[in-house]
Amino acid sequence: MKNSKKAIAYVTLALSTIALLAACGGEPAASSDSGTTSGGATTSKSSSRELWIEAYDGGFGTDWLNNMAKEFTAKTGVATHVEFSTTLTDRIESDLKNGSDFDLYMSHGINWQSFAASGYLANLDDLYETKIDGFDNVTFKDRLVAGAADVSKTEGADGSSHYYKACYTQGAGGFIYNVKMFKDNNWAVPTTYDELVTLCSTINNAKISVGDREYVKPFAWSGADRQYYWDYPMFEWWAQLAGVDKINTIKKYMGPTGKYSDGYEMYNPANYYKEFVEAYDKWWSLIANASANSISTSYSDKLGTAQSAFNAGKAAMIPYAQWGKYELEKTNGGALDFDIAMMKTPKMSASSPDVNYMVGFGDSMIVPAKSSNQDLAKQFLAYMATADGCKTFVKDAKGSFLAFDYTKVDLSDIEATDTYTKSIHEKLSNTNINLTSMNPITVWNTDKVMPWIGNVYYYQKACATPADYTGAKIGATMYNTARSGWQSWLDNAGLSD
Repeated sequence: MKNSKKAIAYVTLALSTIALLAACGGEPAASSDSGTTSGGATTSKSSSRELWIEAYDGGFGTDWLNNMAKEFTAKTGVATHVEFSTTLTDRIESDLKNGSDFDLYMSHGINWQSFAASGYLANLDDLYETKIDGFDNVTFKDRLVAGAADVSKTEGADGSSHYYKACYTQGAGGFIYNVKMFKDNNWAVPTTYDELVTLCSTINNAKISVGDREYVKPFAWSGADRQYYWDYPMFEWWAQLAGVDKINTIKKYMGPTGKYSDGYEMYNPANYYKEFVEAYDKWWSLIANASANSISTSYSDKLGTAQSAFNAGKAAMIPYAQWGKYELEKTNGGALDFDIAMMKTPKMSASSPDVNYMVGFGDSMIVPAKSSNQDLAKQFLAYMATADGCKTFVKDAKGSFLAFDYTKVDLSDIEATDTYTKSIHEKLSNTNINLTSMNPITVWNTDKVMPWIGNVYYYQKACATPADYTGAKIGATMYNTARSGWQSWLDNAGLSD
């Protein structure tokens, strides 16, 4: 976006507002130079003050932000413009450093700690103390889901610690299933891993025809570009086997000595990483070493192919995250002709706790330090925390949830007819875990550390040659990689002696 776009927008906004009021028979709002934000603060309503937002064009669609911008404008009188981009993460650092016309960014993959340390981000401390409209003396910080504030504070360029981001979404991942297919065939939704294994056998033995010598398979999935979707159930199995406390210990990256120097021991498959390897082995037995449980081309299929197979009823389940309904419908060209839901991930044993891995919990909303409308950006973030803002997101993003507490957000009208949204909401009510860490080793070694070293996944490779990628082999490989690379990771994090 160029500066000229804003000048054009002023004219466009004035003309479109006049046209809209004429078409609706409305009247202009009473003339005023000030208004009330969702936090109770007073702000200018001058037509020369506009808010510009850019969001990553991912799996949430565009309706939610377009509609929320309209709601915010109606409430505050602030003209709000939104744009979407698939290249945001490639240029955001340059935009922040050199100055950008955008006042608020929303995306995954934002290296916000580094940007804060470089002085590129606005301090959001006052936002966190803002009272949110519709709640009794509740602040923005209070409205966040547990853990969100803890992973949003870091050291800025002035050497002191402040809030420099807000968590974007909370997430659920696992297995989306064809509700109609399950009902038509009297298949019970599995609650344990063993029941899931049995279900796969039942589906295969049923030999439900979907074409010439082609039968319904338990799973469709994408090995070519979305193999990491298997992380979502696997990480939950890991948490069930290891316990949340052990995972939090691993995330500290301090070794048995209590120091960073031997933190690589967190990857030792004999003890600390034992349950991670066990969880991977459960996946390996279910998928890599049981080719009949997937559509035969899954390990080489792209996401669109896997989506189309599931949409066509060629598979009963597909590993996905909360944005699944939006993307499946987009691929289908409209609503599916059957209901879908996300099951609670089948547990390792009947006594295991239900756990939800918060997919995308590290995604961020940030305000550029060079923005001249930081106050408006903060007001918009505060509006997102309201019940109306939270509900708009769920409705328009088709079942995804913002990183706020939904306990007092009434979704009953949506969930009465939407099995998918209801299933996501129920999964979020379980014990939530996340792998987002403020540990300096994690922060300054982006994508190298946790939990797959260097983001090297083994799902696709294991399906091609299962014997080469057993849990024992990948566990040893990861441990040795961590030990050999550990000193450089310490150096990057400024933790060397």
